Amino acid sequence: MSAASDPVGPEGIEATRLFGEAQARHHAGDAAGARSLLEQSARAGHRGALLQLGVWDLIGLAGPMDLGAAVARVREAATRGHAPAMTLHAQLIAAGAAGPARDFADVLAWLLRAAEAGEPRATVQLAMLIPDLPAHAPVRVALLRAAAAAGEPIARMFVDRLPPSPPSAGLDWQDVRARVAWPHERALPPAQARRAQPRIVALPGLLAADECIYLALKGLPMLRPARVVGRDGQSTIDPIRSNDTAKFGLLEADALVQSLDLRVAAALGHPAENGEGLALLRYQVGQQYLPHCDWIDPTRDATRGDLERWGQRVATCIVYLNDSFEGGATEFPELGLTVRGGVGDAFVWNNVLPDGAIDPLTRHAGLAPTQGMKFLLSKWMRDRPQWGREG
Repeated sequence: MSAASDPVGPEGIEATRLFGEAQARHHAGDAAGARSLLEQSARAGHRGALLQLGVWDLIGLAGPMDLGAAVARVREAATRGHAPAMTLHAQLIAAGAAGPARDFADVLAWLLRAAEAGEPRATVQLAMLIPDLPAHAPVRVALLRAAAAAGEPIARMFVDRLPPSPPSAGLDWQDVRARVAWPHERALPPAQARRAQPRIVALPGLLAADECIYLALKGLPMLRPARVVGRDGQSTIDPIRSNDTAKFGLLEADALVQSLDLRVAAALGHPAENGEGLALLRYQVGQQYLPHCDWIDPTRDATRGDLERWGQRVATCIVYLNDSFEGGATEFPELGLTVRGGVGDAFVWNNVLPDGAIDPLTRHAGLAPTQGMKFLLSKWMRDRPQWGREG
């Protein structure tokens, strides 16, 4: 990272000292003390301190969650040439957190600036945003190799799968820009009806194979035992559900994931702002999710507050991210219907009737794989905006 936009001389030395001491305080468990030092370092012009404070504002660490402050800090660090901040700034724009519009031309401009500065997370996103076609292969491979050489783990996985080839030539960033295609701008595949009432449709090939791999690898380090809403309305681990899950929140969903989220929202046919965040689901042999409904029960006192604040879960989408397993279908026992997709295939269904009442016929189960490991992507749509919701 170039220090051209960081303070120099005695002021720069002091800002760097404060930043280092803040890291030590944080690692020692003193988040409040670390935040105070970060604020001093940021006031002295340290870009890394600005970025870290922005992240802490996003997650509410050692202070309240403050999206406006987070966006402002990240934008300042990015504008001053901090490459990791550029990547996060692009992400916040793509999420709609940095203004009223998701300007993907602006997102791409920031990703290109970050990648040109050597930021590996921006570089791997650009590689994945270039269609996997022979005409694009040299540029795509060059981006993956650049990100992998800088230590980006997902790029390393893709590079390891590449056949041997000569070293990549230098990158022409204008050429990279011209080749990028955002997933949410692709036409949706034709829907194939599986059931009229409740409405269940298949969308074969909603996501590309490499997009599925990227999502699985991106979510893999975040996987935790899945939880359900208990009788008291609290999230809890329950024998009804034994799989693992990872949620892509505002901090976890990079610009590429945001575009994929918009594509899934379009498949659901509801406003994107009404969607809960994407979730990665992993089922190992024997893990399952017993029959359940995705709608929120309006008769339960414990969930009434959630229903009134965030609205009903009116529709569900699942996408099969892999097919290297046996069993593991999705079953609708009341309908006598079982579905299973190939890589990138999606299934969408309505959880409520046309009048908005819950539909008990949508009870379904995630069956256990008998061999191999199953990865799914899931998304729920509510009937009101979800902005400001985390978890």
